Amino acid sequence: MIMDRSNGHGHHVNGHHSTNGHHFSSMEGVNDEFIARLEEPWKYSTGVPGKAIRDQMMNGLNHWLGVEKPVLDQIKKLIGILHEASLLIDDIQDNSTMRRGQPAAYLIYGKSEVINIANLKYFEAGKLALELPDFSSCDVDKCEPSRIFNDWMIKLHQGQGLDIYWRDHFVCPTINQYIDMVLKKTGGLMMLAFDLMYIFRAPHRQNKRFDKKSGDEFLATFSRMFQIRDDFCNLWDAKYAANKSYCEDLTEGKFSWVIVQGVLKEQAAGRSQIMAILKQRTSDDNVKRHCCKLLESLGVQKETQELLMEIEVDLHRQIEEFGGNELFKTIVDRLSMRRVEILTS
Repeated sequence: MIMDRSNGHGHHVNGHHSTNGHHFSSMEGVNDEFIARLEEPWKYSTGVPGKAIRDQMMNGLNHWLGVEKPVLDQIKKLIGILHEASLLIDDIQDNSTMRRGQPAAYLIYGKSEVINIANLKYFEAGKLALELPDFSSCDVDKCEPSRIFNDWMIKLHQGQGLDIYWRDHFVCPTINQYIDMVLKKTGGLMMLAFDLMYIFRAPHRQNKRFDKKSGDEFLATFSRMFQIRDDFCNLWDAKYAANKSYCEDLTEGKFSWVIVQGVLKEQAAGRSQIMAILKQRTSDDNVKRHCCKLLESLGVQKETQELLMEIEVDLHRQIEEFGGNELFKTIVDRLSMRRVEILTS
């Protein structure tokens, strides 16, 4: 006997859930208007373009790797999404008020909306990684791009977590601990891009001098330069102060490269003034200038400039050893300390 599965109001529910005549199975699309509105914080944030260093970097890497354009474009797209999403989260975690010369997105749309859209974008980027083999003629295991993506997403969050932990618990890392954090956090997106590009490299373009090991070492050097320069510019670059805010790392209480150097030097001398300033999370420009003068008196500014110039020379040397690369030479030149307009404290 076949039973008539009715809900008592004449609405059959065989195969479909029903409430007051509305079939849940036909709900797809009813919230499209609101889902589209979820993108507003994203459009606001990405409406002001960044420096596109990562895109340029991938073009430079492709000089050596020869990845097919559709695959390269897909990798660029997912790296761009991850970068922009991470900035949305960073601004909340760091209590940053400015991003690219305008108020941070969470100050306009609220933290909850911004966190949600950033997380949604992480998953969109993961989906792009899943689809990568479909864009290539290379015989690549379907699972490999996703595995690489997940491995680096874990490392990226570990690096960000270390940075936050040291800041919130007032723990000054060692130099080696700081560099490890940089390779995970700052280097993570660059290494993710390289690892994905490497599995799709063109066999006929293989450069024996630029293999996986030498590429990893080159990008590790580049990542150190990129982050240490950023830490330096946060305190002493006039353009940085105009786009973000003056000495933002001091307000955040961040253990940047220059702060770590200063704290370790003071600890060796039995002093702790820089650490004390860091604990205040100060917004007072006079206190910030005083801290910068302290760092300068300890030789941190001069030593960091010299270190960055040494790394720049090393990067140019490596580029020549790999057979040259005008695209990457241009990137390194753009990041040169010669281009930094140094503020006077």
